[in-house]
Amino acid sequence: MDLKKTYIPRLDDVLSGGVPKGTSILFQAMPGIISDVFGYQIISQRARLDREFGFIYTNTRTPAEIERLFDKYGWDLKTHLESGQLFFVDSISEMMGVPSIGKYIIDDLANSKDVLLHAIEEIAGGTAVIENVATLIDSIGADKTMELIEILNGAAMKNDVNIVYLFTRWDYEDWMVEQLKSLVNCEIELFGIEEKVMYRQVFMVVKSNWTTASKCKTFFELVEPGGIKVFIPKLLVTGPYNAGKTTFVHAIAEEAVSVERQAYELFPTTVGLDIGHVDYKGFSADVFGTPGQERFDLLLEPLARESIGTFIVIDSTKPSTFPRAKEMINMCRAEAIPKVIVANKYDLPDALTPDEIKKRMALWEDVPIIPASALNNKGVHQALDTLFDLIYRV
Repeated sequence: MDLKKTYIPRLDDVLSGGVPKGTSILFQAMPGIISDVFGYQIISQRARLDREFGFIYTNTRTPAEIERLFDKYGWDLKTHLESGQLFFVDSISEMMGVPSIGKYIIDDLANSKDVLLHAIEEIAGGTAVIENVATLIDSIGADKTMELIEILNGAAMKNDVNIVYLFTRWDYEDWMVEQLKSLVNCEIELFGIEEKVMYRQVFMVVKSNWTTASKCKTFFELVEPGGIKVFIPKLLVTGPYNAGKTTFVHAIAEEAVSVERQAYELFPTTVGLDIGHVDYKGFSADVFGTPGQERFDLLLEPLARESIGTFIVIDSTKPSTFPRAKEMINMCRAEAIPKVIVANKYDLPDALTPDEIKKRMALWEDVPIIPASALNNKGVHQALDTLFDLIYRV
């Protein structure tokens, strides 16, 4: 099956590679959760990377507002507009009494059908973003909105166009929402989860006609510039004394800060915390590294409590420290969350291989062991890829 990428981190993985040509996607968002950025990111990245044509049908934001939003997230809309690769079907500016910059202008939402059908033919093989279905329902009624969507979907299938519908789920009757969902090929819910005093945004695929919907919850945040990033609340980096944890944290988070003082021991080592932020392949994560000395074990439990992934950094040249590493895994309850053992200093002559480390550590499960040299930035990306795959395994 020929699939087209959405360029939304994690979403293409969940959808088995992307979306088929001619299909429709519904982003259904609870009030307070932004859905339009999903549509804008898809169309902007397809224009930039796939050279696709497309249009944005506006009935909530004016084209000028959308242009400012693109600028905020670092996406080049102006160049694509000037070249004619992207254009607006503007059905809001006239009503608001502001100048339109749309290629097509609609002065009555009830008269959108013919213009939209012409625009879909014009961008054959491209992408159309329709925002917002809720405005259509409120303006022309549910029946006419559903009829319009059914007609647009037929035209999109005929012209290999992906239609992205943005929909804010206000307090509409259930039958209305169910009918809307039945008209699309893929449905993605956007909602929030309250965690103590934090409020996390989540997306989840609940319907897909071409693959099994995993209903895997993916935390996300909006980064300016950058757009949608998969958000991982906390990654923990721990391990025995002098294994290279601080070096590893600074390798994965270049602007990490070490809150430390020099210990009065044979070798300088961290006796504080390493704190950083990872922005990698569409993932965004806060990172906390702990000291390895036993007197700081009390830090492990509170830091690990809300971590959803752990790097256990070991010195692959010092098997005598492996029991301590297993002890720390147990103390931070890493047995219950995804984890990767980073076999640091693998480039030294007396370093053990992953198979030798696995045999000596005798762990209770098959934990990935990644050879690395944090000092030389080797194996670091493989460790990140491995842990992120474990956290969001489809």
